[in-house]
Amino acid sequence: MKRKRSEAHKLVYRLILKSLVFCLWGIVAGGIQTSQAQNKIDTYLSFQGQARMDSLLLLQHLVWYNIDSTTAFAQIDIIKKHGLQSNDQLLAIYADFLKTYYLLGGKQKNLEAAYARFQNVSKKLKKLPESALKTALMAEVEHSMGVTLYLTHDSTSKCINHLLAADLAFRKIGYEHFTFAGYRFTYLALYYLKRASDPETALKYLKEGETYIQNDPVDFHRIQLYRNIALCLVEKKQYKEAIRYNQLGIAQVRTRKDSLRIGALNGNIGEIILVHFPNPKEAEPYFKKELWYRLRFKPDGYGDISKLYSNLCQVAGHKRSPEEVAHYYNQAIKIAELNTDKTAWYPTLSDIYRSRMIADTLLGDYKSALKHEFLFQDAQSKIKKEDLSKSAIEASVRFDSEKLKLQAELANQQTQNSRFWVAFVSLLLLVTLLVGYFIYYRLQTRREELARQLLFEQKEAERLAELDTLKTRFFTNISHEFRTPLTLLLSPLQDLQKEFPGRTIFQMMQRNAERLLSLISQLLDLSKLEAGKMEVQLQEGDLSQFLQYIFSSFESLGQDKNILFQYQQSREHQFAYFDADKIEKITTNLLSNAFKFTPENGRVQIRADYTDTSLLIEVKDYGIGIDKERLPKIFERFYQIDDSTQRHYEGTGVGLALVKELVEVLGGTISVASELGRGTTFTISLPTEFLDKKPENGPNTLHFNNTAKVSDNVLENKAANEEEYPVLLIVEDNADLRAYIRSQFESTFFIIEAKDGKDGLEKALETIPDLAICDLMMPHLDGFEFCKQLKTDMRTSHIPVVMLTAKAAMEDRLVGLELGADDYLSKPFNTDELQIRVRNLIKIRENIHQKYNAPKLLTTEVEPAIQPQTHDKEFLEKINHVLDNNISNSTFEMDNLAKILSISSTQLRRKLKALTNQTIIEYVRNYRLDKAAQMLKNGDGSVSEIAYKVGFESLSYFSKVFQERFQQSPSDWK
Repeated sequence: MKRKRSEAHKLVYRLILKSLVFCLWGIVAGGIQTSQAQNKIDTYLSFQGQARMDSLLLLQHLVWYNIDSTTAFAQIDIIKKHGLQSNDQLLAIYADFLKTYYLLGGKQKNLEAAYARFQNVSKKLKKLPESALKTALMAEVEHSMGVTLYLTHDSTSKCINHLLAADLAFRKIGYEHFTFAGYRFTYLALYYLKRASDPETALKYLKEGETYIQNDPVDFHRIQLYRNIALCLVEKKQYKEAIRYNQLGIAQVRTRKDSLRIGALNGNIGEIILVHFPNPKEAEPYFKKELWYRLRFKPDGYGDISKLYSNLCQVAGHKRSPEEVAHYYNQAIKIAELNTDKTAWYPTLSDIYRSRMIADTLLGDYKSALKHEFLFQDAQSKIKKEDLSKSAIEASVRFDSEKLKLQAELANQQTQNSRFWVAFVSLLLLVTLLVGYFIYYRLQTRREELARQLLFEQKEAERLAELDTLKTRFFTNISHEFRTPLTLLLSPLQDLQKEFPGRTIFQMMQRNAERLLSLISQLLDLSKLEAGKMEVQLQEGDLSQFLQYIFSSFESLGQDKNILFQYQQSREHQFAYFDADKIEKITTNLLSNAFKFTPENGRVQIRADYTDTSLLIEVKDYGIGIDKERLPKIFERFYQIDDSTQRHYEGTGVGLALVKELVEVLGGTISVASELGRGTTFTISLPTEFLDKKPENGPNTLHFNNTAKVSDNVLENKAANEEEYPVLLIVEDNADLRAYIRSQFESTFFIIEAKDGKDGLEKALETIPDLAICDLMMPHLDGFEFCKQLKTDMRTSHIPVVMLTAKAAMEDRLVGLELGADDYLSKPFNTDELQIRVRNLIKIRENIHQKYNAPKLLTTEVEPAIQPQTHDKEFLEKINHVLDNNISNSTFEMDNLAKILSISSTQLRRKLKALTNQTIIEYVRNYRLDKAAQMLKNGDGSVSEIAYKVGFESLSYFSKVFQERFQQSPSDWK
């Protein structure tokens, strides 16, 4: 879809740009005739949907913004006329939107009138029936209203409300569907940066906009986004990155009308270097480049040019050049005096005096520096005075009325009071009024800020709540979809078990399918709880016997894991109204967790006590415990204490969250206490209505049955002879999967099983298998570490490893292969594929055997395609080096070789057999014969001499075995 959409966008842009050539030519020539404009606009109107809206908005940016409003509006009226004639009300309203949009950035813009006109467009839109295009246009209108209020410096919360409403609407549709998506983040980010002083949030929005901005055909949009990113990075003190983004903005300038922005961005770079870099003199070329562009393209920008000269004055101070300091200072003052905007005088003069003060200080002219510091402080005070003057107007009016009243009173007492006291009282009254007004103004401003912040937080909360609702609905729907195919798996499996009761694989399949169904049911329960649709289903029954049945079902699990399981209740029989399903889920989840986190030879206890109005359940284990930092998070959804690849315990992070919410549905409470290394205790209190006698059988009477035992033991080995079959090591922490893999290979391999990575490494070192199949995520030692240790140990480095994992990402595959894994399969895997890959690895090993079995002098110079691994090659070279040193020693035995290599005789025998398919005796004899053949070729002695040199005491035996290996006698070979 994205490819089609991008191709459609490219088509739109080509047609628009082709038409723009004619439009621009018409403008230069003196205007476009109505008929010509009609023909060009008809091209854009031939598009449909969002493509038509985007193409017309692009025309607005590239053509109508650059012409007078009369001509632009006349052309836009063609669009409105077409909409009215074709009964396309949305297109007619869009024409009104384009006219108003012109007021934001056109040649004759009018920001003051724009907001009211956007409101009228919004009112018209609301009367139309709902559609995707209406929603898209409403989002554009909301965004434009927010931009208008931002540009007019509106101090109310309406600006951010419009921008956030637009953002929410754009996200509902998908930003990727809009040509100008990247630019839509600009003013939302500017609000957070300038108004809310929150560069972190501003940068987050701008970075999101950056992912879309390259598709925006308007250069100015890219320039502005990169410039604003740079401003955020300066606030975050990431100055080098800020310079990089200013340079990216410069790279976007391709038209003459944007050339001034090159200067502005160079000025930004210069200010970063001047203020934050160790060598401020490096800022000078950037300021000079900005000055060139400003004098060339906007010589009447007096405020910007005077500030630029003041920056150059400060750079001259760093250069220790008094002449340049004086020159740039005088130029700055001269340009500032040309500015007709009197409100900008004091801010401009403040910058100039500050730069001169810094420059004089660097030059050592402290007298001049002090003088300009006074001028700077004076300008600052006047700026503050102007800011306060507006606030003082209202206070002044009140003061005048009070003053007149006071003067009348003072006239009667003039003979009794001196002028000093009259002046004092007047001054005191004035100060009181000003202070009172100042306090009132600050409080009012603070209230407005708090109101804006509260409204923003409400909008943000609504947006997050909507996203959360969408995610919950998705999980609910997909969980429901899973239940249908699972039902179609479970029912036939039950039939197959009845038909083939001796086939254990069907039991294993049903057990795991039911486990998956249980997990899906938990997700459904969570969605019901969140939607408020989980209701209490009370039934009559013997609560004590029901809990006894649940407790006893865990006895077999305790026996399998060698864990002491103790359970007791305060009453043998207790009839009550209770929700059996929820109590069962609460109890089984807590007990499953207790067994999961308790090691072998540990203990798990559960106790149920009945009071007059409630049921108390306490589940206690003596396992690993939970540290204090993690304890508050254990009831959060999908939270897991151990989320590494070496997880000791399986789980999804759903169980405890479900338990807590089910307890709350039943009106109860749950608490937890834990100590690291000592164990954990969960305590539950459930309000319960007890019965005095056994209930009669009825529709709400509870009946329950026993469940079957699940074993986790390692199976006995069915293969008969380790020497007869290749040895296969299966390292997998899931007992069912381990048994299934075993069933696929037990007819052709001698099988060794290991229940985790640590156990697998110990058995690999002990038995030296021919091949290993291992899981990635395992307790104690994960698959990556198992493979790494196996491949870096000289005794086991030759063993091929097939890694099985649910992590199918390319990064995980590359890590596994880099650590030495010979093959990599993703779960769920195809058993035929697994068997073929295992056979191929065994075949590769046989090819290496043939290489080492062949006489050395009979092999060609070309290296075989299959090469032994580096560790294996080093191992054989080490053996050969030992044999070279003992070549003439006929009594040199296997034990001597194993001792020198620092490994056991059994490990040496197994590894050498795996690498060369030869026994140690065969390998040593063939190595001696290859040496003898080489010496005979070189003429290093007679047959008998060479036979003794290579360790043969019997010449006849030497001749016999030489004939067998090379099909020639030693004398003929020579």
